[in-house]
Amino acid sequence: MLLCSLLAFAISAVSIPFIISFCHKHGIYDSINERKVHTGKIPRLGSVGFVPAFTIGVVVYLIMEKQQLQDVIHVLPLVIAGFIIFVFGVIDDLTEMKAKAKLAVQVVAAFIVVFSGYRFTNFFGWELPWIISAILTMGWIIGLVNSYNLIDGVDALCGGLSCICSLTMAHVFFYVDTTATATFVILAGAVFGFLLYNKPKAKTFMGDGGSQFLGFVICTLPLYKTDTVFEPQKLALILLICALPVFDTIAAMWRRTREHRSFFSPDKAHLHHKLMNLGFHTPGILVILYSMQIL
Repeated sequence: MLLCSLLAFAISAVSIPFIISFCHKHGIYDSINERKVHTGKIPRLGSVGFVPAFTIGVVVYLIMEKQQLQDVIHVLPLVIAGFIIFVFGVIDDLTEMKAKAKLAVQVVAAFIVVFSGYRFTNFFGWELPWIISAILTMGWIIGLVNSYNLIDGVDALCGGLSCICSLTMAHVFFYVDTTATATFVILAGAVFGFLLYNKPKAKTFMGDGGSQFLGFVICTLPLYKTDTVFEPQKLALILLICALPVFDTIAAMWRRTREHRSFFSPDKAHLHHKLMNLGFHTPGILVILYSMQIL
């Protein structure tokens, strides 16, 4: 587990300088809109470094653990759906896809996951009817993917929260499933390699490809395997761990409804923006939100 996490960290840390150079050469920079706070030309394809690093780390782990072929085939729907989220996220970073097109891609990915049998089945002892389970899980996936995308507003925020969340999930799933635990640890290693270049002042951003992929992995991996003891509390526990981006997104939806604006319209009223308005700079914002996430 540790070796594969270190491998993912090394690949991510070594590859990202080449990606930064590529972005500068071809003028691939993050756009500036109502939600962004940065200035200047910042490359936005950091995800192209840490997502392959994460993938390689997981593959090496599965080989070292001599996983059965049927187990690998069993997880293919999650791999395919995650690949769709990542690829179209990178396309969005390059071409600025329309919000409704991005939502359609997320719906397709969520559909693949849910109708492959990965869904929440129990909530505090209440066995969920299939239709409620499917709708709840699809809403959960789409919501979390967008939550991590929206929280990616200042240097090292989304990546740092994802690392803390992944390590917390690894601790929880240590008692449930070793493969899920290892995957979370490897994800943290890959993202930490990226954070070396995303810490204030950032040399690169992860882009929508990275933030959406992180949200997807964090919200779907807990669906991979479970047991009868853990299942009733699983949704509530994961919701608690992901509470910062989730409730920031709920607040954004309420804010836009109240102001009669589209859900897809960007603004500068997210949690990190509010802290900025109180006078905090990026390091202070990170200390506050990291501390809340750890607690």
